[in-house]
Amino acid sequence: MTNTTSDRGGLTMLLRDVALPMALFYVLRSFDVPALWALLISALPPAIRSGYVLVRHRRIDPISAFVLTVLVVNVAVSLISGDPRLLLIRSAWFGLLFGGLMLVSLVAGERPFLFRAVCTLQPARTAELDRRWTADAAYRRIWRTVTLWWGLGSLLLGCVIVVMAYTLPVDVVPFLDTALTAGSLVLGAKFTKQRLSGINRTVDA
Repeated sequence: MTNTTSDRGGLTMLLRDVALPMALFYVLRSFDVPALWALLISALPPAIRSGYVLVRHRRIDPISAFVLTVLVVNVAVSLISGDPRLLLIRSAWFGLLFGGLMLVSLVAGERPFLFRAVCTLQPARTAELDRRWTADAAYRRIWRTVTLWWGLGSLLLGCVIVVMAYTLPVDVVPFLDTALTAGSLVLGAKFTKQRLSGINRTVDA
């Protein structure tokens, strides 16, 4: 049941924060809306969601705060410069930041960033996850390995998006960005689930 809920949550996130902005961009472009304005408008769904969380819960989590900060800065700089390519790299900021945080957490934190993120997203499982982390060295090693690969992959994805944004036609980049991001998230999720299920089978045996 938990896995099904997590899968649905991940699919919802992909559709809402990745696929919807891309689709909105191409719909606007089909009506000859300038690329800069199409990118600005297509960036609104994630921003609206973060604003909704802020208004409803009277608080904002670090990820939503970062999303809003990057969006505001990119919009301001893009409007001043008139360069739509500055908006194309907004998703790269997320990959570079979170990739860096994951790698730093392996040497500077008590627990890897990815492990703490899962505890935050699944509070009902926090006690169980903490118990296993404390008692099982193999479990801790798997989480560190998974966090390492997520961190390296996020940094690589961010760098690729930056290169695409400044070397390819503007209208091509949102599709490639979305395809690469969605593909990376799906592969990363499968890799994580496979490694964790492997350690779970070992414990059950």
